[in-house]
Amino acid sequence: MVNCMGVSNRTRLSRESSGPAFLTRTTLIRDIYRSLLNSGRGYAAFTEEERTLVELLQARGEILDPMAGYGLLTSYCAEFGISSYCLEFNLPQHLWQILCQPVNSGQFAQCVNSLLSSRSRWPRATLRALSSDEWFPQESRELLQEILHLIQGAVSRFFDGKNSCELSVALLLPFAGRLSCSVAADVAPHVKKGGMCVFRGWEEDFELYLRALAFRLNAIGEKSKSSVHELQYGDARTFVFPKKRFRAMVTSPPYPNRTDMASMFDPENELLSLLPAHEMPLRQVEGHIIGSNTVAGREVRLPESAAANQFINTIKTLKRSQRAIKDDQGYYLPYFENYFSDLEQAFGNINHALGEEFEGYIVVVNNTHRGRVVPVAEVVLETWTKLGFTAELTQLGEYFHIGTKNPRARGVRAKHGKYLIHLSR
Repeated sequence: MVNCMGVSNRTRLSRESSGPAFLTRTTLIRDIYRSLLNSGRGYAAFTEEERTLVELLQARGEILDPMAGYGLLTSYCAEFGISSYCLEFNLPQHLWQILCQPVNSGQFAQCVNSLLSSRSRWPRATLRALSSDEWFPQESRELLQEILHLIQGAVSRFFDGKNSCELSVALLLPFAGRLSCSVAADVAPHVKKGGMCVFRGWEEDFELYLRALAFRLNAIGEKSKSSVHELQYGDARTFVFPKKRFRAMVTSPPYPNRTDMASMFDPENELLSLLPAHEMPLRQVEGHIIGSNTVAGREVRLPESAAANQFINTIKTLKRSQRAIKDDQGYYLPYFENYFSDLEQAFGNINHALGEEFEGYIVVVNNTHRGRVVPVAEVVLETWTKLGFTAELTQLGEYFHIGTKNPRARGVRAKHGKYLIHLSR
């Protein structure tokens, strides 16, 4: 029997034989990937609510997500049997999308089977544990290199004519942080460089990872009705989109935060930079991800939207301590100016890809600063209206993050507004 991906069901791991479906906290696999493997979702990802948006737009055909994150749009589109086109600038997130592509699920499951059946050939660690100030000390690098070569052997057998290097790294990366020297940061799911790497028991964790991945791949294959999905790696601010191609879009831009999405994947980005070009030809594009918290060395650009400038001017006139004034001038205000400018540039560029008979949705989360709401939704509405679209706020929900994102947040600092913006022209 052949499934919708064109792969025999006999080649895929069955639920009965693949072991536990979920990774528990007793494994040392990083939290961000444990969440992705267990639920298919990660921090700041789409929720089930966005699935209904895809259903509303399915008659329009292919749906664009120019800031695709973990690629849940592809998952939703596949379930409805329609195509998707996803762009992502954060390389680890792009590689996660490759791993979860419906067209790849059968072959990756075969790779998992092969790796599990060859456990006797897995490399052995020479140390039980090691402390280091590096993300990956030499012992970790050598072990990961051997694991990668095993994965490459499996990938080359089951993926015909595809980039085996890129696919192999996509399969390795969710596990790689398990062999890093790091400690949990004060804001989950971030980590800090340096600490203890426990090599003892890595084989058990690798097996658990492979089995959890098998369940995820099974779920993707079983739910998918379409395998025509296009992934692109690039920056929404500068990427050359196909002109006037899309009649539908569902996306969610990065929102202002204490730490950016890139730093969540510091161990993974470090490993990617260490891999030789022939093993990982795809490299992180130079430039700051939208919402990056790096201000030093960046030229500050002033946003055009009235809502952004009103917010920035309000912060400048607030009564606050000298320390707060210094922090605002040296970091926060340049950060917000660049953030809003980046959003405006990205939306202006995305506009070129949208057809005349267009409809779409943008999911926005507003954060707070100095007791004032950061007006992301207002800037989105204003920017798209200037681009000639009808932009309407269709839904507003309030979310409280006490004890989660920022344990010290109380009152308005803990309140986040989630906005659903409808676009049409």
